[in-house]
Amino acid sequence: MDSKEKARFPKTFWTANTIELFERAAYYSMASFMVIYLKEVLGMSPTFATFLNGSLLWGLIYFMPIVSGTLADKYGFKRSLSLSFLMLFFGYLIMGNVQKFWPALAGDRGSAINYTVPVVVAIVLIGLGGSIVKPCIAGTIQKTSGLYATLGFGIFYMVINIGSITGRGVSYFIRTNLGIPAIFTYASTVFIFIGLLVVLFIYREPEYVSDGLKDGQQVKKKTLKEAILGIFIVLGNLKFVFFLVVIALFWFLYVQLYNLIPLFLRHIDPNAPVELYTLANPLMIVCFQLLITRLVKRWTPVKSILLGVGVTTVGMLLNILPVLLYSDISHRVSLAGLAIPIAGIFLLISIASMAVGEMMASPRIYEYIGRIAPKGEEGLYLGYANLPVAIGSILGGPLGGALYQKHIASPLQAGQSPNYIIIWATIAFLGVCSMAGLAIYDRLLARDKSR
Repeated sequence: MDSKEKARFPKTFWTANTIELFERAAYYSMASFMVIYLKEVLGMSPTFATFLNGSLLWGLIYFMPIVSGTLADKYGFKRSLSLSFLMLFFGYLIMGNVQKFWPALAGDRGSAINYTVPVVVAIVLIGLGGSIVKPCIAGTIQKTSGLYATLGFGIFYMVINIGSITGRGVSYFIRTNLGIPAIFTYASTVFIFIGLLVVLFIYREPEYVSDGLKDGQQVKKKTLKEAILGIFIVLGNLKFVFFLVVIALFWFLYVQLYNLIPLFLRHIDPNAPVELYTLANPLMIVCFQLLITRLVKRWTPVKSILLGVGVTTVGMLLNILPVLLYSDISHRVSLAGLAIPIAGIFLLISIASMAVGEMMASPRIYEYIGRIAPKGEEGLYLGYANLPVAIGSILGGPLGGALYQKHIASPLQAGQSPNYIIIWATIAFLGVCSMAGLAIYDRLLARDKSR
């Protein structure tokens, strides 16, 4: 790489990506086992476990950047990142050690222990800390990429998935040797501590936007009041609200990767290496993102999003096949020399379909929101691009747990057979609703605007 190429991105750009790598490695170390930890180790119900993971944790991570991003602009990225990594460090540390410290503190050694209080404290710390990291790192990438913003965010997206792969790989070896709580204590906490050191001693505050503009506008910091009022401005655009709701239905499907699917995997295989199953998601993205991007670049954004939702929906429906074809979906077959349940093979296909759907839909969602936003309000509208993820997580997380409880756990407790078909049919139906909503939006709203 010549000197001109190196000059495209300053040191702070690469430092920010390094911080993101460690933060994502910490998160994805435990993401696949969060609901399993809450259910199997701490004794919580599937519905409550998925509420804590989906509604509380994911809800905070994806909804709070609306406010935390404004505060980060006001107090500076370095100071905000330092605070966020301290919150994450203590959040993961508490989560991994509740069994050691909470019984003594609660004075409840002789009976079943309720871990709700320390778990909620830990999740709030992780959720709020994660919500601060997102706008700080994305803001640094924006400020230091200049005319190469597309390439800069492409590198950023790749780093996220490299961190995901790293975290899951480390998690597998720690969990199989030391148990599930060790994922939080020795994987997530250590990754976050390294990231904190990078923030404190290497990261430098970016004080400029290379091209002087952001989203085609002169850079201007928002006050907290302006950020809150922006919510009402955005929600006043009913067409945009309809679009966000339709996209939220797509995220209903995606969040099952960390809620319903881990529970289902441990049902068909009590020792299932969930992190290795979900590893298919980032591996697919790293291997095929460029190919998928080239494939869909000539399609309209709505068409690309709609087909992405369709791929994910079909992947969910495929989970019905082993129920129809096999009397025992836990029957093991050989795959690449490994013996895994037949239903596990179809789940791998589902997870891969989620990755393809994400690659087709997610980047185009941001592109489309920037395109349809009113002139001069592009930045405001893009600030709400993660709102569908928050909605899908807050409502979709508990949905996965409720479906598992009603159609698998409760029938088993009553000595009856689980109803697997209705679970996957319900999830796929939400995907169909999302596709129908996108088609309606494209026909009735988007075309009206173009005319």
